[in-house]
Amino acid sequence: MNSPHPAAHLVDLYLRLSVDREGKDSLDNQESDLRAWAKDAGLTVRKVWRDRGISGYKDVERPDFENALAALRAREVGTLAVWKTDRLSRRGAGQVGLVMDELETLGARIYFLKDQKDTSVPGDRMIIILLSEFARAESASTSIRVKAKKDKDRAKGRYLGGSAPWGYTVGDGRDGRPSDRKLRLHPEEAPLLREVVDRLLSDETMLAICRDFNARGVPTRRRGSQWRPSTLSATLRSPVLAGLQPEKRRDETSGKWSTSTEAWRDPKTGETVSLMADGAEPIVSESERLRLLDVMDSRLRRYGRGLRPVKQPKSLLGGVLVCASCGRTANTFGGSYRCRRWHSDGVDCAAPLNVKIDVIESAVLHTWAYGLAAMEPDSPVLDAVAEHWLRRYDPAPMQERAELMRDIEEVQAKVAAADDAHFVTGKLSADRYERVTRGLDDRLTALRVRLKDLPEPEANLAALLDPEISHPAILAAPVEEARALLRLAIKRVECTAAPYSGARFVRHERVRVVWVGTEDDDASV
Repeated sequence: MNSPHPAAHLVDLYLRLSVDREGKDSLDNQESDLRAWAKDAGLTVRKVWRDRGISGYKDVERPDFENALAALRAREVGTLAVWKTDRLSRRGAGQVGLVMDELETLGARIYFLKDQKDTSVPGDRMIIILLSEFARAESASTSIRVKAKKDKDRAKGRYLGGSAPWGYTVGDGRDGRPSDRKLRLHPEEAPLLREVVDRLLSDETMLAICRDFNARGVPTRRRGSQWRPSTLSATLRSPVLAGLQPEKRRDETSGKWSTSTEAWRDPKTGETVSLMADGAEPIVSESERLRLLDVMDSRLRRYGRGLRPVKQPKSLLGGVLVCASCGRTANTFGGSYRCRRWHSDGVDCAAPLNVKIDVIESAVLHTWAYGLAAMEPDSPVLDAVAEHWLRRYDPAPMQERAELMRDIEEVQAKVAAADDAHFVTGKLSADRYERVTRGLDDRLTALRVRLKDLPEPEANLAALLDPEISHPAILAAPVEEARALLRLAIKRVECTAAPYSGARFVRHERVRVVWVGTEDDDASV
């Protein structure tokens, strides 16, 4: 005979919606309906899991779906309540059947509210399987219809994106425009984009153009944002610049989508397809676009970057080192760390940082090792370092303590809700109030005893506080490990620009370290 489920009175709710929108199946409505059912069933809602804007049909990660099942497997709850079968999964009997078989051995169940089906009821299992297959078939059919419609529109040269690309307007039926989804030149933006192309083909840099646009107050589509080479490059590299239908392609080996777009070609004719409305000309011709791409790619090759999108390398001080003048983080270029605001974003900085990599990294590593060793035993910095050390290298004790604290807070909230329901609104009778609070008090006492019995987590920082050990160790560590060690203790490193070209680097004059566990004013060199 199976033993009673230890958490049979607890229920988790799982909510999912592929497109986050209002409506009868919105996440708020799903939760409201499920909470009402749980209350009528005499169950206590422990946690609500939400996968917002995530498909139940496609093979994509659904973190809260996995977390909800993990809670059932760990016997933290006895029931998982779902608004409808297709909210749990649209991948058919293969997935749902495996889940039901597993739950049967655990004595747990899933309840589907709108279908009024329960996986623990033998007669419901076959119906749940059929409903999940119907959901899978419906999704597959919808996917086929949507793909067919997109293929048809793509071949007719209709723009499939959302908002209009920069430099163009889209015929979307608004403001008296035709609803043909065709492109036409934007009266203000198109001449500016043409200017950019001409300047780049005349060997001007993208950074200089961005600075010029920002100085002139040329607006971007995002309110308050400024022009950056990265955003301008994405606009220029798109086939839409030449009025061509774009396409993102999936890598046949990895299955991942490419980060760049290419001109789509009609599979029947092999020709590119124009998005332009009748009588409208694109900003550049297709041959001009190819010449522009060649110019942009040749510049990337000149700096040894190749043709793939440039990502910030895992430098030792990436995300930690900031320009003292403007507060923007620094990134590496060649042999230096440079103010990202000035050298990458093209935005003004009064005194942009430019410091050699080996010089600044050596200074920071020295400050890290010898600065920690000089801390007083009761320093708040060492307390913060110990906490970070435990979180990274020995997280289990802290996680257990944090989980117990969360459980205690949840029970206390339930006690407060019961008090309110009895003494304020009168919705809870005296007998039921006594039964509810008695159980909650017992639960609260047990949790507090468990918390009291837990040993205090302790971090052994002896090696970290001995510079004769820590300094050689961090110098020899791989970049990823050295970064992790630095960030145990350092919140931010501020570095000023050199007072003049060729000036000798003086660490205590140019470097300011902000330690963890301190206010920004408490810093050292």
